[in-house]
Amino acid sequence: MEQAYVVVTSGKELALRLTGAGRTRPAAVISWHPEQRDNRIDVEHIAREIGDLAEVYWLENGPESYAFGDSLPAGAHVFGNAARVYSEDLRWMKDVHRSPLRTARDRQAAVRAAEDIIEDVLNLITVVPPKAAPVRTAPRRVSGIVKAFASAGSRAIVELVDGSCCTIQREHVSPPVRLDWMLELGQPVDGDLNDEDKTLDIKDLRKTPRLAELYCSGDLVLALAEEVCANSAKLTLYPGSSWSVERARVSSNPLDAVDSLVTEGEVVVARFLRECGRVVLSLLDVDDDADVLDAPALLTGGTPWLQSGRHLTEQSVSGRTFPAEAAGVPGTGAVGAEEDGGSAAAAVPDARPPVALMTVQLQLEAERRKVAALQELVSAASQSGAGLVSLQRELDALRAELAAEQHIAEAARATLQGTAVRLARQQEELLDLRAYKRRAQPALKRALTADSEGLFAADEERLTHDVYLAWAKNVPASDKARQALPSDWTASPGFAASLYGFTEPGVVAKALKATVEVLTGAAERNAAREVHALRANSGGDAAQTVREDGAKCFRAAIEQNVASARRLHYWRLQDGTIELSRVVVHDDFKP
Repeated sequence: MEQAYVVVTSGKELALRLTGAGRTRPAAVISWHPEQRDNRIDVEHIAREIGDLAEVYWLENGPESYAFGDSLPAGAHVFGNAARVYSEDLRWMKDVHRSPLRTARDRQAAVRAAEDIIEDVLNLITVVPPKAAPVRTAPRRVSGIVKAFASAGSRAIVELVDGSCCTIQREHVSPPVRLDWMLELGQPVDGDLNDEDKTLDIKDLRKTPRLAELYCSGDLVLALAEEVCANSAKLTLYPGSSWSVERARVSSNPLDAVDSLVTEGEVVVARFLRECGRVVLSLLDVDDDADVLDAPALLTGGTPWLQSGRHLTEQSVSGRTFPAEAAGVPGTGAVGAEEDGGSAAAAVPDARPPVALMTVQLQLEAERRKVAALQELVSAASQSGAGLVSLQRELDALRAELAAEQHIAEAARATLQGTAVRLARQQEELLDLRAYKRRAQPALKRALTADSEGLFAADEERLTHDVYLAWAKNVPASDKARQALPSDWTASPGFAASLYGFTEPGVVAKALKATVEVLTGAAERNAAREVHALRANSGGDAAQTVREDGAKCFRAAIEQNVASARRLHYWRLQDGTIELSRVVVHDDFKP
């Protein structure tokens, strides 16, 4: 008999599964203590009673349960012989009391805990999943080409090799992302065809991205802003991998609100970092000239699911990023525009008519009924003489009134359409302004850093000031204690001249940022800095450059993918202190 629950082998991966977006069912986690057999909760009974209504996990108390608890919000863990249900809407992450802990101190308590867990699951189920209808004919394996997308990306039209067509339905694809975000026109696909309804099942094409294989610390990546508030934003790298980004990681200005810089549904560029093994996303100092890695494909042979410049519109209060009818914004590849290319008005959700227009429409319908009744009377009383004349006059008056009401309705409808177009244009402008404000921050910081020119008599004094200012601006307040600026660093006599000798905009600010990372030790953890020993010559087996006093020379990257990219040379003395040597171009290898 197939086991109806999952034995947990990685507590951290389980935590990522429960806290990530994309789950469609509750999850019950039952922990057990290896030395306490009498009061264990019956996981098989729970799995048997719940069936397909929830995911069930069996977690041994020990290292994996500790890793599971460390990766969850405070108070949301499970330990010993106990159990807890985690809803798919993630509201328990903000209020852990929504997910009560069911403990089992003895055998009777274990029985009660099992029943409580079953009840907790049933309380979260609002719609019982329908049982699949019996299949009359077995599906057959077919191949085809994606020819078109329809219904706002919820349907893909596939032309099979025999010339017939079928459809792929988004509700039967996992994860529930728009099909035109996962497939592309002309892409070959394979799947199981149901001949009765002409639908193609492509579940075998699903890919499960692994974060460890996708990105390294320091990479620039695309992320979807799922939820945005004043103090934080939830960014999604791919369905099931979402991370909260606090205000300090979005802007170095404490007066900025996150929702003034990031829009819900916007695709943003973020820096992927690992700090003490923990994934951290940051929107600080994202340079425009740096390369951005492609987002992962969610289907084999598919297109990257996120593309720069392709956004979703602001979401509803439900907070779900992948609704059945997700809307989009105008632009290249924008989601939610009409299938023929759309217009600005297509970006606006269908607006409900105002009360005045609804009133006019109701009056029109009433007048139409009156006219129809009068016409029947006129037909029946064609020989009624004076009565017919009176009715005809009333009919003419009603027709005139109806024409006037129709004119008013047309004017109201035109006003509503104009308002919708203006609203769409303003939403697009707001999105552009927020993105521009976010992009302008690095340039503003570089400009502020360069303002120290002429304030000091000697470049060495200016260097000390600028390094401290760069540390203050580039290291978030929460990290300053851990990334403290050492007081014993020094600089060679020619270092300041080599630094301030560059006149290109932004070079000095970038070099100072790299200097701060070298002095605090962050450069060695940032793959983008490419820290390595400076060798005596270009030979692959050449020895590292060493000074007479035993100091060793190192080289770190200041820029990437630009002409004459700058590099930082520095000495590490035998006591561990840093002496800054020179700022050079890429092809200069002198210490």
